[in-house]
Amino acid sequence: MTGANGFKVRLACLAVLAVGLTGVLASAPVDAQSASHDEVELYRWTDFAVEAPDAASGVDRWDVEGSCTWSHEDSGAERTSLVWYSGEDDTYVYRFGASFEGRWTGVTSSPIEALDGLEFTVDVQPSSNPRRTGWSGQIPDEPTAWARQHGPEGELAQRTPILIMMPSVQRLHDDVSRMQSFVAEFNDNHGFNGGHISTIGRGWFEADSSGSLEEAPETPDVRTFEALEAAAAEWSERGGWLHIWMWGKRPEGDFNYLPGGYDGAHSQRINRYIAARLGPVPGWSMGIGWDVEFWTNETQIEWWLDDLIPQLGGWHHWIGIRYSDSDIGEGVDPEPANRGQYLERGIRWNTLRPGDEQYAGWEHWRTETSDSEIEAGVEVFSDRPLFSEDRFRRRDDAWPQKDMHDDDEILDEIPRWASRGVAAIYGRLIENSGDGGSDIWPNKAEIKSVIESLDEHEGGS
Repeated sequence: MTGANGFKVRLACLAVLAVGLTGVLASAPVDAQSASHDEVELYRWTDFAVEAPDAASGVDRWDVEGSCTWSHEDSGAERTSLVWYSGEDDTYVYRFGASFEGRWTGVTSSPIEALDGLEFTVDVQPSSNPRRTGWSGQIPDEPTAWARQHGPEGELAQRTPILIMMPSVQRLHDDVSRMQSFVAEFNDNHGFNGGHISTIGRGWFEADSSGSLEEAPETPDVRTFEALEAAAAEWSERGGWLHIWMWGKRPEGDFNYLPGGYDGAHSQRINRYIAARLGPVPGWSMGIGWDVEFWTNETQIEWWLDDLIPQLGGWHHWIGIRYSDSDIGEGVDPEPANRGQYLERGIRWNTLRPGDEQYAGWEHWRTETSDSEIEAGVEVFSDRPLFSEDRFRRRDDAWPQKDMHDDDEILDEIPRWASRGVAAIYGRLIENSGDGGSDIWPNKAEIKSVIESLDEHEGGS
């Protein structure tokens, strides 16, 4: 389809091919005559791809600017998506996420003529999967609750994340079926309602690399984004969550090692592509990384939050940091540490953005933290949800203050946090292959029973 400005538009929609209980995500071309219109189910997304020759060349293609403002006919709700380069030829994409049923109209704006002044319409149809959930948000009279859209009206419903450690994106990016099998095992057979992918780091630029950021390529790796889109959608189809750590310690994770530094071109480009590609995708949240006081500072964290969150365009995703309860700079954890003392600097860093945007992330050592100290955290951060964001791991000879030393200990640990509305991550690393993902728990039936009883209390899907 050729438009008035001489551009060509084609449509790529989210197609789901049934495989077992969930689906395989694929971009399927749609007849060019319907390129400016699409139908999509609630809590899925669709892409409008635009051919724009000579818009830019080389690395500049990744920095072409444009946005699309989407308006909901019935409610007047608005969302804004950013244009992104597909990585192929002269193809640029505007993505739409279906957060409410009904007709949406999108109008584009760009300094590039071929990407400017386009109009798209999307009719959002009811979901064929009653378990599927959409974007997160804050319930006004329950500000500490973890909530996401569920049901035909797009209303927020509480569901506290009980997450399993997943393999790294470096291990998952080229094997969607492996990711789906992992999610099926830990959701169907263990009951976990979400997964956690640890530090992506260099993987943002090279999907199969865990090397130093000092020599990171200039451009994003589309394979990493495709892998995260698939993982988020897999959990969304099951009514769950995906939590991601963007950066982390050391040269392979610390964004200060990027060419140009923490706020240079590499960092800005990745933030924009997260907003453009992942913003309109439901089901995920993101932390900057772990032990932030050891490798970054308040100025850098505030820059990251202020740069990323406004670009999400109204598609809500919880964004935050993980603080370690130690008001020190570079160095080692003091003793006793990470027991829910909630020191002033950590509180400040966890409240740099409003309570409906930034979750509070804390590291709690399991044996050091009492039930009353968990409850104190909920009170300290009374305007936002709380995430105990280190991983409660079953492993031997590592960190005795924080780890589980018997498989049955998880049966008590999960309700200790989830019953108080605090998100947490769990994993078993006894027979682990070193890919970052959890072993299968021998007591998975008991774990599932515990989680199901918590879900019944919250009314979760």
